[in-house]
Amino acid sequence: MKNRYNVVALCLIIIQVKDEDDASAREIAVIFEESGGVYYNSAKEVSKFKLHVADLPEYVRNISLKDLEEEFQKIPYGLVKPFAVSQTKLNIHRNRYKGIYPYDDTRVVVRGGNSDYINASYIDGFGKRNAYIATLGPMAKQLGEFGQFWRMVWQQKVEKIVMLTNLVEGMKTKCEQYWPDYHQRQIYGEIEVVCKVKELYADFIWRQFALSKNSEERNLHHLQFTSWPDKDIPDDVTSVIEFRQRVNALPSTFDGPVVVHCSAGVGRTGTYIALDILTKEGETKRVIDIPGCVLNMRQNRPNMIQTLSQYKYLHQALVNTLTLDCLLIRRGNFSEYMEKSSKQDIHEQFEKMHLNHEQKSDSELQATERNRVMTKKNRKHADIPGDSNRPRLYLFLKTGDSDYINAIYINSLMTKHRFLVAQTPLPDTVSDFIALALQENCSCIVSMEAHMAKHKGIGLYFPGDNQTMTTDKVSVRSTTDQSANHFVKRILHFEPEGKTKKDVTVPHYEYLDWDTKHNVPKSVELFLAFIKEVEDVCKSSPLKGPILLHCLNGAGKSGLLCVVSTLLEQLSEDNEVSVVNVVQKVRAGRPLAIPNKEQFYFCYECVLHSVNATDNAVYYNIAGDIQRE
Repeated sequence: MKNRYNVVALCLIIIQVKDEDDASAREIAVIFEESGGVYYNSAKEVSKFKLHVADLPEYVRNISLKDLEEEFQKIPYGLVKPFAVSQTKLNIHRNRYKGIYPYDDTRVVVRGGNSDYINASYIDGFGKRNAYIATLGPMAKQLGEFGQFWRMVWQQKVEKIVMLTNLVEGMKTKCEQYWPDYHQRQIYGEIEVVCKVKELYADFIWRQFALSKNSEERNLHHLQFTSWPDKDIPDDVTSVIEFRQRVNALPSTFDGPVVVHCSAGVGRTGTYIALDILTKEGETKRVIDIPGCVLNMRQNRPNMIQTLSQYKYLHQALVNTLTLDCLLIRRGNFSEYMEKSSKQDIHEQFEKMHLNHEQKSDSELQATERNRVMTKKNRKHADIPGDSNRPRLYLFLKTGDSDYINAIYINSLMTKHRFLVAQTPLPDTVSDFIALALQENCSCIVSMEAHMAKHKGIGLYFPGDNQTMTTDKVSVRSTTDQSANHFVKRILHFEPEGKTKKDVTVPHYEYLDWDTKHNVPKSVELFLAFIKEVEDVCKSSPLKGPILLHCLNGAGKSGLLCVVSTLLEQLSEDNEVSVVNVVQKVRAGRPLAIPNKEQFYFCYECVLHSVNATDNAVYYNIAGDIQRE
């Protein structure tokens, strides 16, 4: 299997097949195949090299990084076919990165203007030629006023643009804004573009444009994924999987190619396109060839998928999208879904997820091990965070002290860092916990541990009712505001030392209604009402920071509230949910979240109760920075 890539690498250098030259194409194909080469879409020849979807999880779990790297390095890299048009005097300035040039036979030709050239390449999809256009992130230096880009979009009947970069990353401009602001219109060459819709989510931005030329009008969806670092990978695979699902669910009239770009149009772009191709093939054929797909893309554009980490990420993403039940379920279909799915079916979903924990990057694994040895700041069985989404303590920090605290940011659907999930403080970390709440401007504190004072080894961070306690830098006063069978609400008054420090008042909730045997709330209805109560209080708070949640290990009970809150938000905003996806996203930061099948099933029960609510009440409507027409 491995030797075939060496043969293909040599063959690719000489292969140039023009669609209109059938005789030449057949002759070259015979030589290519007799030399041992294979075409990715040549089903009979390639199938013996393909991996069955059923075997994918075990394969990805067991393949060593060394073997994966060896496989990746054998896929032809660099410029392997002619690219003369990109090098002409008229066009050379229209390129940005050395070595990233479209091949002459797969470049996108743009009619009109003083040149037909743009640094963009057709990429074949599963069962569809020219399904995508991979291109540079538009920049004025290469494209002037972006007229050439929009001319390409119009001529190719593009209805979806997938943008996989932020405009600026690490102080470097990766792309420039080639579209008008919300509710603004701009003319690019002969194309008028109006931004009609803009919605902000935690991981992406969805825009809708109205395009017009002469008397013809079209709609175009622009989806910008904002959580993908340059030449690196996102924190989890599920956010990209859901992003892809959203792109593919959008309607299309002309069936033109999807434009995909990052900065260079090869690394993140190649990873996204490969995920789309292989998911479609795996769903249809139940077999896939990952290196063959990358090889195929690189015949159309050089260096598609740039790094080993992106290649590894693709493998993990395919495990999730092809072997877990991660499809979004429409609100109107959820009751039927639950009627058809037995409790055993849902428990089996949980077991599959449990076997396929996301693999952290090497740097995150190293950070987790560094943090693990801080035994004075971690409980014995606590979930240990890495560094990528961990808050750094700075308030009241003394010289030489560590900035570490066992806590992690978790996104909701619409809001980045909506939750801050921590372990319940130890006696020695109470000051750290209070400092965290104040420095992050937490809008609310929620204890998911009932009757904390009765537990051993708990660091109490608030006193009894109407009493005051003092830590190193802060005095805390507590007053009970509301008491119910399933929760207690208090108001905590924090008074930092020093005249320049402002007093802070934070609402505090303690959830009481637990089935301790199965580690789930006793009542679905009361738990949903509790979430609504917390959200309403946070909306009205002048503090706009995250909700600070804690439980003993920093995951087991706190993660449940994050998952259910996000599911209800998804149901409210998008009228569709995937319990598997939300659990996977929370687990990417807190692997010990949703620790048992009872909690997993409870999540489904919460969604079902919300869907079936007789008064059609919307339990959750998070306040986010959303702009609508």
